[in-house]
Amino acid sequence: MKRLGDWARWLWLKAADTRLLGYHHPLSPVGFAPLPAARVGQTVLDLDRLTLAAPAPALLVSHPYRSSAVPHYPSIETWTLRGGSSRAQAAAPRTIQFHTIRKQLGKTKRPLEGPYAVFPHSTSHFGHWVGDCLGAILWFAREPRVTAGGRRLLVTAPSPEWAALLEQLCPPGSVELFTPEQLLEVNWQLTDALLLPRLSPWQNLSLARDLLAPAVAVGESSIRGERLFLCSLRDERIVNLPEVLRCFERHHVTVLNPLEMAPLALLRRLRQAGELWCEHGSMALNPLVCRSEPYHLLELDPRCAAGYDPAQAVLGGGLYNGFQRGLQRPFPCPPAVESARLDRLLHPYQRQLRVDLQALEQALS
Repeated sequence: MKRLGDWARWLWLKAADTRLLGYHHPLSPVGFAPLPAARVGQTVLDLDRLTLAAPAPALLVSHPYRSSAVPHYPSIETWTLRGGSSRAQAAAPRTIQFHTIRKQLGKTKRPLEGPYAVFPHSTSHFGHWVGDCLGAILWFAREPRVTAGGRRLLVTAPSPEWAALLEQLCPPGSVELFTPEQLLEVNWQLTDALLLPRLSPWQNLSLARDLLAPAVAVGESSIRGERLFLCSLRDERIVNLPEVLRCFERHHVTVLNPLEMAPLALLRRLRQAGELWCEHGSMALNPLVCRSEPYHLLELDPRCAAGYDPAQAVLGGGLYNGFQRGLQRPFPCPPAVESARLDRLLHPYQRQLRVDLQALEQALS
C-alpha cells in the first residue's frame, strides 16, 4: 500500500504529465521519435534504416546513482532534456526518476559549443553501463551518419581503464569522453546535439559482444584452462567472504578482482578459463560480453525472491542474465539475513548472500 508521501510524488508526476508544470518525464521505450522496430518482447531497432532527428539544443542533467569503488569516478545517471522533456525507459522507476532529475534542474548551466551526439540516457554504473550503453556507443561511433562533419559522441565510462579502451576501440575522433565528475558538476547546455535512440538492453548487449569479440580474440592470454572466481572482494555481497575465498584457494581456484586488471586482459582470461565462478550482480556483466562456455553464478536462492515484483525483477540484472541464461549454471545461496520483508523490498541482486560452504566444497571437488 502506498504511503502518503508516495501518493504525493505520484500525483506530482501525473500533474507534470499534463505539461502544465513545465518539466515532465514521459515514458518512451525507444527515444524521441518513431523508429523502425521489430517487436520481440523488447523493442529491437532496424539500425540500417534509422531516421535520425535534426540536431537541436539539449541539456544534459546528471545525478548520483548507487555507488562506485573507483576513486574519482562516481556512479551517476545522465539524462538528455530537449524542450523541457527527458524520456523514461520503463514504467516502474519513472516516478523516482522524475523527482530525482527535477531536483537537479537548478544546478549551474555551462554551455558546450560544437556538434555532438548524445543518448537519451547514460550511466557510469558498471553493470548498467555495459548492459545499456556499451554496445550502443561502439555501434554509433562507427556510424558515418552520426560522425559526419566531425560530430562526436559525448559519452562517459565506469573507470579510466574502460574509458581508455573505448578510445582504443572507437574510430579516432568519434567520441568525446567526459568523466562522471565533469557531468555531475554542472548541467551541460549543448547548442548542436544529435539525439540518438536508446537501444534496448538485449540489442545493446548483442552489439557489445559482437563488437568486443575481435579485440578480445587478438593477443589472447597464453593461460588456458584456469579455474577462476570473479569477485569484487566486498563483504556486502557475500557475508562469509573470507571463508568462501579460503575454500576457492584450497581448490586451486584463482580469485580475480576486475578492478586490478585492464579490461581486455580480464575478458581474455574469463573467455579462456576452463572453470569460471562469478559473484552475482554487476560482476556477471564481464563474462556476459565475452564468455561462450558455461560458468557458475552465485545467486540468491529463487525461493527467497519469489515475493519480489516480477515486473521490477526483470529490469537490470534479471534482464541481463536472461541474455545469457543458457551458459549460466546457478549456484543458489540463501540471503545473509532471513527476512520476508527484505525478500519483497530489495532487488534480488541487492541481497547479501551467505554461501553454503559444504555445498561449495562438494561442487569444487
